[in-house]
Amino acid sequence: MKQRSIIVINLLEENPVNIAGVLFVARPENVEEVAGKLAEFPGAEVHETSDNGNMVVTIEEDNKDQRLIETITTMSNIPGVISSSLIFHHNDAGLAQFSGGQK
Repeated sequence: MKQRSIIVINLLEENPVNIAGVLFVARPENVEEVAGKLAEFPGAEVHETSDNGNMVVTIEEDNKDQRLIETITTMSNIPGVISSSLIFHHNDAGLAQFSGGQK
């Protein structure tokens, strides 16, 4: 019978940091205003805007009291935002302990 390896991961950091890349689309006439409002969110940074309304935003969040999706939803509800798309997500769980074994 083939033996299987078991890997146990214990996360050492209780409050992992979430990093998200989000593409927001706004009405072209509202891009500057919407970008300013998005930049006001804690952990948010507007990296690029375009004349056609696209905005590239990253969000770093380590707040255990609010989920990242709630922040993105609130940002998406800003007047002038047409749509938002989660392009990238990373959960930095910090250090991990690995232990292997045979079963």
